[in-house]
Amino acid sequence: MASPDLTSVTTLTNNPTKLARELKLTPAAIYRWRKVNRIPDSHIIKVANFYNVEVLDLLPLTGSDKSADPKVILKPRDTIPTLLNVQKGIITPDDASKMLKLPIKSLKLILTNWGDRLETLYDTLTRLELGVVSLDQGAAALGIAKYTLHGIRRKYGFAPGALKRTRPTSTLPRRKQVTYEAALQVLAGNVSAKEAASRNNISDRTVFRKIEEISTLKLNELSAFPGTFRRAYVDEIDKKLPNYVQKWMKIAEENRLFIRKITKYPETPQSWRDARLVRMLVGVLLGEASLSEIAASRGADPAILTGLFNSHLRAYDLTWSEVSAMGFNHQVALAELLLWTTDRKRKV
Repeated sequence: MASPDLTSVTTLTNNPTKLARELKLTPAAIYRWRKVNRIPDSHIIKVANFYNVEVLDLLPLTGSDKSADPKVILKPRDTIPTLLNVQKGIITPDDASKMLKLPIKSLKLILTNWGDRLETLYDTLTRLELGVVSLDQGAAALGIAKYTLHGIRRKYGFAPGALKRTRPTSTLPRRKQVTYEAALQVLAGNVSAKEAASRNNISDRTVFRKIEEISTLKLNELSAFPGTFRRAYVDEIDKKLPNYVQKWMKIAEENRLFIRKITKYPETPQSWRDARLVRMLVGVLLGEASLSEIAASRGADPAILTGLFNSHLRAYDLTWSEVSAMGFNHQVALAELLLWTTDRKRKV
């Protein structure tokens, strides 16, 4: 006769009707045990006799058949050493109950189930923890299944810690991030695609594919953009910002402005009193002076200057509030666009 499968109540009770007849229960009762994967304590001995297995082998499957999530009561780690002292007559069961803060009935049940094998159990659990014996050897020493020993180790505080990772950590997330950053560097015009690939030990094709994935503009289109505009464009991709850069370049092209790859910034005036509105706006964007400082130099209310800025920025579908909230690269790019509008040179 093949040994019964003790993995679960379902695999054990392969003939619920026959078992129910033996236990004088209804088949529905056995199916309830299978559903919650638990055999009630009151029937555990009869079930063990019916399948000709040790009661200890069925302990992991015992519990209430009322819940599918039975609560396993963990014992203090000192439980077995304390009970060994009870066996030796050093202390009484009552003393052990007080020391361990466990019901005396529970302790007597352990003593009854294990008897003179309690010392072997403690020695096996200790040797398993120290790595002196294997799980197979420990199970053989106790005459129980390995999965039963797993439950016993956990129940008495001898469960091993988390297993060390044997599989190396995936490098895919890191490689994806490296490729993404390399693509941004190329889009910003800091390095060529070949240089970015060589520096990061990836292929040129990988860099180009990532650029096509994250950018709506091709590299040959970006080659006409000034450096500040390219850096602002990368900010839009990386930080998921509104698309201003392409709109500004379109404005420059439609108005036939002279787009300089390197814009020559004007000297900061000694006084802003007689400066033109565009020059004041550029001065704030480039950080030459704050809006309050420029307003003070003109003896004006900052709110009035803000209103003038709003009027001028309306042509770009912007407000001063939106512009002042932009990052450094966008403010400088907008300043360059405003400077192009004051440049007398036009495309022919």
